[in-house]
Amino acid sequence: MKPNAIAVLDVGKTNKKIRLYDREFNVLCEERTSVEPKNVEGLEVEDTDTLLQWFRESLKKLASDYTIQSIAITTHGATCALLDQSGHLAFPVISYTAEKGAEIQDEFYQTFGSRESLQKVTCTPDIGFANIAKILYFVKTRLPDVYGRCKHALFYTTYLGYELTGEMAMDYTYLGNHSYLWDFTRNDWSPVAKQLGADSMFPERLGKPWECLGKVKPDIAHECGLPEDCKVALGIHDSNANYLPYLGMGYTDFLLNSTGTWCVLMRNAPSRQLTDDDIAKKVFFNMDAYGEPVRTCIFPAGMEYDTFRSFTELKDESDAEAVRKVTAERNLFVIPGVMPDATAFPGATPRVVSGDTVQTLDSLKNAGAALTDLGQEYFAALNISLALATRKKLEDVGVEPGTAVIIEGGFANNRTYCELLATLCPDQRIVLTSVKEGTS
Repeated sequence: MKPNAIAVLDVGKTNKKIRLYDREFNVLCEERTSVEPKNVEGLEVEDTDTLLQWFRESLKKLASDYTIQSIAITTHGATCALLDQSGHLAFPVISYTAEKGAEIQDEFYQTFGSRESLQKVTCTPDIGFANIAKILYFVKTRLPDVYGRCKHALFYTTYLGYELTGEMAMDYTYLGNHSYLWDFTRNDWSPVAKQLGADSMFPERLGKPWECLGKVKPDIAHECGLPEDCKVALGIHDSNANYLPYLGMGYTDFLLNSTGTWCVLMRNAPSRQLTDDDIAKKVFFNMDAYGEPVRTCIFPAGMEYDTFRSFTELKDESDAEAVRKVTAERNLFVIPGVMPDATAFPGATPRVVSGDTVQTLDSLKNAGAALTDLGQEYFAALNISLALATRKKLEDVGVEPGTAVIIEGGFANNRTYCELLATLCPDQRIVLTSVKEGTS
């Protein structure tokens, strides 16, 4: 008799994983892959066909050894699917990193209101195209024929669940994830959502992430060797998935630094109000799995790291000695800013400075591994920048003396970054956990 298991489909921006768990949260096995975005009509889109095909093939493989009783889904944020009358994609799922998003930046705020006024109501900051309302506005104004065919809109988690079950719903965590669609002050659809018509496109059913979306379609269950009653949960936004266990264990004075493509700093919010200072610092609210506000700051730490890492052939083996040398000589600097609207240092041009030599991000992208000769000091400088950016965001989100700052995700494995952050934040306790895949 095969042992029972719960499958988690964990869709990061870069890495896609399936992990099987038993009911004591022990990892039984996993499959993982990378699925790169595609280009459709000059627009970067998610390759959902490849993702779903890989998921079905992996389920079939895993189901040969385990009885998969249920499936949970967690995905990165700022992504939605638009479906036509027949329930098929009206257009491929647009990536929030699509450069075409810059075309509608100013136009969006001229149409719906200033950045500050929208942030006060929707608790959403301007972080470029990583705002679902902007993606909807782009489609409505640049692809009107597509928008005219749209009958339904689904957040990324429940879109993947829909493909498995045929059922539609949405969960709190994705709705409240810097979308411009939710009015936190009234706990209702925002004026932006209503003006776009999004309030009538998204499902009426709103639930908690662990609620059952539906059973896996019979043909998929048969194809993948799943039980006929295999259930799929509504799903959860990935950073909120990291945050949930600490709520469940009753933690109060903690701040989660959930790291990956984005560094997401989250702590409980005493109210749903943002001050003018908060708005200037791009503080915003997520919504946790219970529908409560979570004070949040973000910056694309993993995206910064991966971008600058691509300019050297070396692996990161930086250590305290390399850090001491870089800080003592003050000759080598890595200035982040891959996504200008989301950087921890607004207005700074992304570049690498080595003595009198200044290389911009654009020039480095065309130069290949041009910084290999800088050795491990280059990685030390990069980690210094990202640790400084994290400290800046910790201050913005309102970390307090004595608060435990819990690091989860990819950067928890970056010893230099963790030691730097602990050094830069002597008033906080920097904590690592034994959790290997917090999101799952």
